[in-house]
Amino acid sequence: MNRVSRAFLSSAAVMLITSGCVGGVIGGEQGACVAGSNCQQPTTPTSPTNPTSPTNPSNPGGPVSTPTPPNPTTCSQDSDCTSPFVCNTAASQCVPPTAKNGGLCDPIEGIGCKSGEQCIGGICMNPPTTCQSNDDCPGAFICQQGVCTVDGGNGGSGCKDNSQCPTGQGCVGGSCVPQAVCNVPHAPNRMAGVWQLDSTLKVRDGLKGLTKGLLSLGGALQDIIDGKFNIKGVPSFLSSIVAALVKDLIKQYVPPWGLQVIQWLANVNDVLDEWRVISTESIQSVGNDQYKGASTWHLVEFEYQGKKVSTSGTNVPGLGQITTEPWTAREVCGVFFIDKHSLKAKFGQIYRWAIEAMLTAISCSNGQCYTNLNDMFQTLIDCRAFGNAVQSADSTIPGLSSLVEAACTAEKQNFIKKIIQEIDDLSAKLTYMSLRAKVNIINNNSMSNGRWYGVLGGSFGKGNFEGSFQGVRK
Repeated sequence: MNRVSRAFLSSAAVMLITSGCVGGVIGGEQGACVAGSNCQQPTTPTSPTNPTSPTNPSNPGGPVSTPTPPNPTTCSQDSDCTSPFVCNTAASQCVPPTAKNGGLCDPIEGIGCKSGEQCIGGICMNPPTTCQSNDDCPGAFICQQGVCTVDGGNGGSGCKDNSQCPTGQGCVGGSCVPQAVCNVPHAPNRMAGVWQLDSTLKVRDGLKGLTKGLLSLGGALQDIIDGKFNIKGVPSFLSSIVAALVKDLIKQYVPPWGLQVIQWLANVNDVLDEWRVISTESIQSVGNDQYKGASTWHLVEFEYQGKKVSTSGTNVPGLGQITTEPWTAREVCGVFFIDKHSLKAKFGQIYRWAIEAMLTAISCSNGQCYTNLNDMFQTLIDCRAFGNAVQSADSTIPGLSSLVEAACTAEKQNFIKKIIQEIDDLSAKLTYMSLRAKVNIINNNSMSNGRWYGVLGGSFGKGNFEGSFQGVRK
């Protein structure tokens, strides 16, 4: 290793999972396709806990051969190396971009680095210090309070170098490991092939308050449902009587999902807290435990109060297939390091899709399903019927039904405009996402205890997030 008319939720684009539907299915009450949705039962991605056989039948369990030529033994310029590797001209060595000025090294023996440098994740570099985001820190480090801090796993502290490990152990990826681990015989291209990762990305921390606007709309919607309208044209001495009538009658004209939407808006950060991502990683060997690769996301999933919504990027308008730029990687003492890379997608659209999909899913669970937010919120209150009901309750005020209907409609349209604008803004402001990782190699077919170090960015700045994953060879 993510609509002017708001027609983003065509039946081919959204998956509400109530009992296991994925990949283009709208789950009904029993997990079946909703009538008229034209959806098909999909093929569920292979579970990382049940790996498929490797694609090298002549050597089951062994590395999959790839046609990628190895990096040359020496180089004088970047074009001599297999892209995206670059040439460290001082050492005449093809290295990952992060090692262009430092070179490769052995973290156990401490071989390969100049005085003052540290061997971190198999790359020589100056000791990491200050940072503004995870992008500024090396593998196995996270940016905390402006300082690159080693990550020992799940956010805990870890070792920085061999001096912090017991005798006979070395520091690899923030953890002390027996030196014998580094001497286990293995093919130098054993990670080559196609892998499937099952990841959980805790993206909430990276949003940096971007959802404040949506959070504020819960109060605005509550005011509408409570009938707190500014009804123009009612004599002042009758305004309190009309206000009481409006408050008493309005809830009869609000659908059951109205109050649920208020609760959802109050908890929007919980909805956007985690992404589950199923991806494939195409990994090619360039020799000597060095690799290049690229990722494709096949499924992105959110969950809120037991409701799951998932999709592929190709089903999200304005997004398309979610892929990454090519990345470099290497195996160091049984740990696989994936260097920093960014997504090639307008992934703010994923947030837009998830918010809209979850809101319309709320309406589906209470009756009629709506495929866009505008249609959904137009039915929030039947303002004409409501106005007539108020008029019937007090016929002493001529034209009261029209006055109430106009006030109700104005408040409703203002709310619809605001919520769509907030979703548009959130989508537009998220323009950047980067990832890097470390993961333990269990054997030639599986990886576990993977850690993602990510950054969300855009016009709001940058925010850090982390994640976990496991992987199997396909």
